[in-house]
Amino acid sequence: MNCAQCKHNKCQTTGQDCTGIGVESVKAMYTGTDRQLMTVAACTEGRNYMKMCRLEESVAFAQELGVKKVGLAFCVGLSKEARVIVAYFAKFFEVHSVCCKVCGVSKEHLALEQIQAGRFEAMCNPKTQAKMLADAGTELNFSIGLCVGHDILFQTASTVPVSCLVTKDRILAHNPLGAVYSGYWRRKLGIADAGQDGN
Repeated sequence: MNCAQCKHNKCQTTGQDCTGIGVESVKAMYTGTDRQLMTVAACTEGRNYMKMCRLEESVAFAQELGVKKVGLAFCVGLSKEARVIVAYFAKFFEVHSVCCKVCGVSKEHLALEQIQAGRFEAMCNPKTQAKMLADAGTELNFSIGLCVGHDILFQTASTVPVSCLVTKDRILAHNPLGAVYSGYWRRKLGIADAGQDGN
């Protein structure tokens, strides 16, 4: 499959199946919790399309799911932002938050590469973030700016579904699509597209 190169997207407009997988096989993929999540996701999209920001949609999704207790796994570099998000979520749910440096374990203990050698650097600890939220009994978790790789470890260790609220991008103000929208960044990355805006 190479859907990114498709020029017609007939799967969206006419229901064309380029895979041969078929409707019944797809339906069989969505049972139990997955079916519930899919149903609630469709409700959230359908009712709030172009009306809510991601933060509001996340609350609407969790409410429709019937969640009472949410967890936030955040990057310590986004502590101020996490406080604002907690304050908003706390209007609707019991909120538990855990920063990435929880436990304060030195990178040296796992022989991890440091940003700057010769000083103490606490490792990011996504598996403990997941454990702390599981111990708190959260029903739905959100990640806030976890590093590439750390986000994967958190998601795989979480005992409940995870949604990404903020994607880490230190250079582009946590907006990775900035590199796609900017002609300068596309040229720098060697992916300049003549059909895109050159700014």
